[in-house]
Amino acid sequence: MVVNDVPVKEILFALARESKLNIDIHPAIQGRATLNAVDQTLPAILERLAKQVDLTYRVDGNVLNITPDMPVLRSYKVDYVNMSRDTTGFIGAAAEIASTGRAAATGGIGGASGGMGVSGASTSGASGTANSSRTAVNSESRNHFWETLIQNLKDILAETDKEVIITRTGTASQTEDAAATHAEDEASSSIQAPSRNSAEEREQARTEYRTLFAATVIASPETGIISVRATNRQHEKVQEFLDKVMDSARRQVLIEASIVEVTLNDTFQAGIDWSRLGNGFNMRSELGLSSVLTPAGIAGTAGTSVPFSVGYSSTNSDIDFSLRLLRQFGDTKVLSSPKLMVLNNQTAVLKVVDNLVYFTIQSQISQGTVQGSANLQAVTTTPNTVPVGVVMSVTPQINDSGLVNINVRPTISRVLGYVDDPNPQLAAVTPPIVSRIPQIQVRELESMLQINSGNTAVLGGLMQDNIQQATDKVPGIAKVPLVGKLFTARSNFNVKTELVIFLRPIVIRNASLESDELASYKQYLPAQQLQRLIDESVN
Repeated sequence: MVVNDVPVKEILFALARESKLNIDIHPAIQGRATLNAVDQTLPAILERLAKQVDLTYRVDGNVLNITPDMPVLRSYKVDYVNMSRDTTGFIGAAAEIASTGRAAATGGIGGASGGMGVSGASTSGASGTANSSRTAVNSESRNHFWETLIQNLKDILAETDKEVIITRTGTASQTEDAAATHAEDEASSSIQAPSRNSAEEREQARTEYRTLFAATVIASPETGIISVRATNRQHEKVQEFLDKVMDSARRQVLIEASIVEVTLNDTFQAGIDWSRLGNGFNMRSELGLSSVLTPAGIAGTAGTSVPFSVGYSSTNSDIDFSLRLLRQFGDTKVLSSPKLMVLNNQTAVLKVVDNLVYFTIQSQISQGTVQGSANLQAVTTTPNTVPVGVVMSVTPQINDSGLVNINVRPTISRVLGYVDDPNPQLAAVTPPIVSRIPQIQVRELESMLQINSGNTAVLGGLMQDNIQQATDKVPGIAKVPLVGKLFTARSNFNVKTELVIFLRPIVIRNASLESDELASYKQYLPAQQLQRLIDESVN
């Protein structure tokens, strides 16, 4: 079939005649079409016509119904949890040093709101104010799935706003004149045909148009249903968009992590030599921070060094194998081995900590109301908690090919000791009040990584020096007063440790224990363990 600028009704009648079908055409179907169809089926030709003329078709038995592509209500199932999540992260270090300098300077670089920023400042004053040095990274993640989805659907439908005919009266020639007049002035909401000899003819030739705005989107996040009132052509775009969105949103990744502390031996005091682990490790540099912090926010540098990290990626998929390789550099201690399964672009947080309780004390002394009476003392204690342990947050993004982009932030904290509150009011009372505040060492790292599914990334370089005391004595004689000190020796030695973090993402195609990705975890189920014990007892 070859047609050139032919009225669409003639084409439809010809198609029905060749297909031996009855045909019903709605009076509002107008327009002209041009096409060349070779060895194509009737539905294929009708689909091509629908792209040139505003129509839709339906076959009922041997009757072909042609109607305008008017909006219809259609519902879509969207299986996603009804939850909005906002995640905010902050990592920083600050130091303040007393100064009597005369110069004053400030400077900083700030990130845009809602994203990520790095800021720094340094101030000093002639009257002995403090020099300050501060580095901070703020990150923010917003995941409002339903809100974003509804707005995106409205934007898609807004691109296809159009004018439709709501009433048309008059003969075929009159309606064609009305359509031509409407093409000259699309902004008009009501267009009349050219004037006739009589008022009756003008009334019969009237054609009215109305602008059809983007269809209404009705969402029910609680039930996972979205209803859209739109034309068939718009519904095709909606279905295509929802398929792509849900394909991406349903992706999930299993993240295996191991946080290891390596006590370096004398040969590797400069750190782990990753070149000894083979050519499967590729080096990349990342920025991290390590500091000693007290709950009051005091920052220091004692016991820390090398506040940067060096990342390595390995094609070896076995974390246990990598841990065994680390033993050649010193004693290894696994601090935590978390495993997290996370949906695409969602944040997961693992927290294994002890909430350490300490008290802040305020003492207020007032004079007695009666002359010669003792002073009155009011003591107020406020309980505070600080988490000590391991906290890790991860936010993955999974693309179509299985490449995983991860924002990871592990934080490891421990108690170094306690410091006494030097408040003179606490020492002035009898007996003195001692308020001990824990000194917390915090080692944390925030980084953006790109890892293939099944590969292992290693973050290292967070090193620290610890001074430990050793006592050697002769058993028995060392306990003799005075003389025992001659047979006792005390020495201090330096111990250097390096913190290493292994990350291995595995993209989960099928969230089932029968899948290849999760089959290895099936053995940990109670039923499987019981069966294994039965088999061992029988053998």
